[in-house]
Amino acid sequence: MELIKKPLTEKQKKFVEIYCSSKGLLSNQECAIEAGYSKDSAYARAHELLNPKTWRSYGEYVKSLRKKIDH
Repeated sequence: MELIKKPLTEKQKKFVEIYCSSKGLLSNQECAIEAGYSKDSAYARAHELLNPKTWRSYGEYVKSLRKKIDH
């Protein structure tokens, strides 16, 4: 799946924000559910979003959010 060049959707951005702000207190699947993904697909969506081979823009967004959260 070649999605590397596509920008993140609002739901994907919300996943990243929850993922970064939870600081490991929520599982990846729980973050996806909180972001609005269905319980049935949350595990797969989280896996896709956390895979740098699929979503390069995800990693860039995580880095920028973590800088904001840590400061």
